[in-house]
Amino acid sequence: MSTLCHFSADQLLSTIAQLARFSDTPLHEGVTRFAYSENDELAHRYIIDLATQQGLDCRQDAVGNVFITLKGQDSSLPAIATGSHLDTVPNGGQYDGILGVVAGLYALCQFKPKTLKRDLTLIIFRCEESSRFGLSCVGSKILTGHTDPEKWHTITDSSGKTLYQVIDEAGYQSQQLTHCVLPQNAFAAFVELHIEQGRCLENANVQIGVVNGIAAPTRFQVDVYGQADHSGATPMDQRQDALVTAAHLITTINQLANQEAHLGTVGTVGKLNVYPNAMNVIPGHVRFYVDIRGIDEASIARVAQGLTQTVNDLDQAAAIRISLSQLAQEKPVRLNQTVCHIISKLCDKHTITYQPMLSGAGHDAMYMATRLPTAMIFIPSKAGISHHKEEYSSSEQILVGADLLTQTLAELANFKENVLDDSN
Repeated sequence: MSTLCHFSADQLLSTIAQLARFSDTPLHEGVTRFAYSENDELAHRYIIDLATQQGLDCRQDAVGNVFITLKGQDSSLPAIATGSHLDTVPNGGQYDGILGVVAGLYALCQFKPKTLKRDLTLIIFRCEESSRFGLSCVGSKILTGHTDPEKWHTITDSSGKTLYQVIDEAGYQSQQLTHCVLPQNAFAAFVELHIEQGRCLENANVQIGVVNGIAAPTRFQVDVYGQADHSGATPMDQRQDALVTAAHLITTINQLANQEAHLGTVGTVGKLNVYPNAMNVIPGHVRFYVDIRGIDEASIARVAQGLTQTVNDLDQAAAIRISLSQLAQEKPVRLNQTVCHIISKLCDKHTITYQPMLSGAGHDAMYMATRLPTAMIFIPSKAGISHHKEEYSSSEQILVGADLLTQTLAELANFKENVLDDSN
């Protein structure tokens, strides 16, 4: 394939490594790049500069989502899109999200302008990780009209700044948020390349996962209010220990999720705050967060209902008060079978081993799928490790995924008009 300028496989790999340097923590501690932080802005600017050097068209919308476009023969047709995100979790890895962005840039650069029938567009979505605001996939939610302005005005980061304040301080325009929704016929299809973040592909010794569904989270904040007292002077039968009750609830969540595990449902408590958090003080208040995920909505609902019932029973039976607040209830997404079939056929053609699979993690693709035919491509992630400094995919695995993405985008870009309208 002819390139616009020169963006080789080696440059793809070196760009991933270079992006890891835009971090609030030293590289040996992992990559920390929160949404709209200084390093996040620098990372986005770095990719925009690279794309501009390649002769690609670049623009940003009012909230900072990036659109990098290779012109096709007929720009009046809906384009084919790919993309992912550049922000990370605290002390995260070098590949989650970043792979999809850099491989997308690589894919666009494998063609000269006007070679393909349709435009190809790389989208870099802002604030995909929930690390800063407890709100995930912000950029893709905005683009697809899944916003809640009233609620979003109340969401703050650890410094007390709202999402809107942070967007404005980064030089964007939060008041234009609703104007960022994609036009109805902007794109004909979307494909996201990502690391698996699990061990299925590695355990099966398979090169590619063709993702046909994405699990979605139902999330809760739980506050348990007891009475802080002296740990030595308060007899056991006179205690109102908030942490003991919280521990019971956490164990119940684990039990409920295990009952639904055969349907792929999982339940996690990954964040817990104890007050006053002193060795010699009985905990008076515990706040923890519950993440229930799966592809089966009824199964997710059963775990959520079990949690709600347990909270109600404990709240009525004990001197400890419990508050349960739902933070999110997102719907699992089935991805487009036509696009998945195209990816599978390309794997067959190029003797790439693959398997159909579901994604347990959420991605920007789940919101793009609400608007247009969407699929995902997974490559293996060593030992399934992700959201951690040890996150790793080999150069060979990365290049297999990047080349498959390139071929998929080319196939889609040369489709006749309306061929992909039959979305499943």
